[in-house]
Amino acid sequence: MSDIVVEKPVDTGEYIEEKVTIDNIPDLGDKTGDIFLNHMEEAIRQCRKLIGEGFRLVDFWSDPDQGIQFILKKKKKK
Repeated sequence: MSDIVVEKPVDTGEYIEEKVTIDNIPDLGDKTGDIFLNHMEEAIRQCRKLIGEGFRLVDFWSDPDQGIQFILKKKKKK
């Protein structure tokens, strides 16, 4: 069963980076794609939550071996 992971924040110097990932493990019982879409909606909810905390979506990608990942960044306060 696929999983949604919000990774721990990473300090990249000037920014704090968050990643939201949907892994690539298929749901074998998902004949219609409904479970996948539910996971996508949950990942989007997590991204919106981070955006509400001051992050911005800077990149996303998909890879058949790793899944789908959204990358969000927020400038550190001085």
